[in-house]
Amino acid sequence: MTAKTRPRTRLDPEVRREQILEAAERVFQTRDPAEVTFEELAGAAGVSRALVYNYFGDKGGLVAAVYVRSLHRLNDELDRAVDPEAPADDRLRAAVRCYLAFAAQNSAGWQLMGATAGFDHPDVRQVRHQRFEDLAHNWGDGSGARLLARGVIGFLEGATVAWIEGGARDIEGVADLICTALWDGLSTVQVAARGADSSARQQYQAATLR
Repeated sequence: MTAKTRPRTRLDPEVRREQILEAAERVFQTRDPAEVTFEELAGAAGVSRALVYNYFGDKGGLVAAVYVRSLHRLNDELDRAVDPEAPADDRLRAAVRCYLAFAAQNSAGWQLMGATAGFDHPDVRQVRHQRFEDLAHNWGDGSGARLLARGVIGFLEGATVAWIEGGARDIEGVADLICTALWDGLSTVQVAARGADSSARQQYQAATLR
């Protein structure tokens, strides 16, 4: 059998999907996702437009999949960095440092996450909604807890993007600043919401950034 007639090796669907995601992530590291065409993404992955469409539906689905993939990697890092048995302030510091370290080591990926956080795609909305719900659950659920969760994540994501854009220096100093703002602010909110008693402090200390 000649090279021209040799059948093409079929990759496992999950392997092919990861190949497309990795190629898209490389493209997005230097280009605004909104400016990249579906054809360019397919070309970067070395596959046909139809194949990418079969996996992700459209460019929006592919961008959302890249975002979700990056967020899962961050969550894996947080799981390794944050000791659930540690005091609450130690967990907060570990989580903040993990955010900063992840962003510093994956600056393009982090900026992509920021660019697609508000992307109007159901997969992005779902994963961000679940992130807010998980954090709000630590504060007893309710509309106030959900508002706080969105505020905390928004502040941390925004501060990290600003830090990356500023050159990503002095991780410890920035971690101190962010932790102080979050810890002091959330402690005040907890006391105001639940009353200045010991149970309020204990319930807050049971919470974690994740």
